[in-house]
Amino acid sequence: MDSKPQIAELIAGEEGLSSGGAAVISLHPRQAQQAALRLVVHDYSGHPGQIHLSRELARRGHHVEHQFCASYTTGRGATERRDGDPDSFSVRAIELGSEFARYSPIARLRQELQYARIASRAILATRPDVAVLSNIPLLSMFLLTMSLRLRRVPYVFWHQDIYSEAIRVIARDRFGQLGGLIGWVAGRVERRVARGAAAVVPISDNFIAQLEAWGVQRSNVHVVPNWAAIDEMPARPRANAWARAHGLVDVPVVMYAGTLGLKHDPSVIAKLARSAPPGCRVVVVSEGKGREWLASEAAETAGLTLLDYQPYEQLPDMLASADVLLVVLESNASRYSVPSKVLNYLCAGRPVLALLPPDNAVAHMVEAAEAGIVVAPGDAGAASEALNSLLASPVARAGMGIAARRYAERTFDVTHVGERFEALLSDINKHQQRLTVKGH
Repeated sequence: MDSKPQIAELIAGEEGLSSGGAAVISLHPRQAQQAALRLVVHDYSGHPGQIHLSRELARRGHHVEHQFCASYTTGRGATERRDGDPDSFSVRAIELGSEFARYSPIARLRQELQYARIASRAILATRPDVAVLSNIPLLSMFLLTMSLRLRRVPYVFWHQDIYSEAIRVIARDRFGQLGGLIGWVAGRVERRVARGAAAVVPISDNFIAQLEAWGVQRSNVHVVPNWAAIDEMPARPRANAWARAHGLVDVPVVMYAGTLGLKHDPSVIAKLARSAPPGCRVVVVSEGKGREWLASEAAETAGLTLLDYQPYEQLPDMLASADVLLVVLESNASRYSVPSKVLNYLCAGRPVLALLPPDNAVAHMVEAAEAGIVVAPGDAGAASEALNSLLASPVARAGMGIAARRYAERTFDVTHVGERFEALLSDINKHQQRLTVKGH
């Protein structure tokens, strides 16, 4: 008796799902050049770039179901069906029954086990030729990929962060030697996920050394930098409806928008707010641990404004309401994380103050685009000086903003990204078909 299907069913479990509907659009002109594939793009976070790719692949004639976790609080992309979406595109929101408890170890462990069962069942239900997996918590990812391998479903590991390195850094800070052991185990788990993938798509060349150390064949690694959905991010005026609604039209505005978690230092934002010119508003649009720290430790700081995540449709106006857009990343997080929020910043056509290690890929991007100023994390004096310099010079800000938007228009091309993913996914499917024939 073959035990593999039974194990896969055990992982899949019996959990509830919700799904989207359908509409009509003309197919991409390249559709005739590739056989139509049945694909799942499973992005736990529901971020804009991933669903942008799903729509592009569907426009190319492939059958694409985009899946995400609706119980995870973060800034999301356009995760609902829209007029003009192709028949071959659908969205499935996966619910845990309660908000994902990312900072509660016991509750998180239970939810990651639960999510692995739900996600496995959701993916297998579509009978995909290939699954693309992104941003999934590591334990869930390990169990999910084990289920896919048992069912002989090839998967692409879309590598957004070196998750085990993040776990190692945080665990060692919290638990000392025990944290080192936790980090080692996490590394072995992520290594297994990467080595079991039909292909790994890291978002930065900086990840390649780690993948090679894990024994991933270089021929299986395909670097595709993240991009922003610039067609969904039109340039907007500084004085717009969102700015007026929040009283931000006639005052200098510095804005941080996006995840503010353990790899960021929210105290940096509080320090900048305290050193900003009189009347300046420092707006933080986020939820979670960093936002909670600001609410408890810096609530009395003049000019500091804390807002929840805003609807995706309001993102262009929201970012355009800023005079300076801020990104923060601690030095020990640079090796495993690339802050992709900056991609939307560039689309907004506003200068970026990047408190990033100089070797970070986004720091290089900001400097190459001449779209802002990069300051090393921890140098509060230099950060304050850079911010005050930007706020005092509208000409410099305008020049950097124009350069930022031009860089985005020149660089963020979902058609090119779609071509690369389509070719990769087609090659994986052909290889899988050859293996199936050989197996028979």
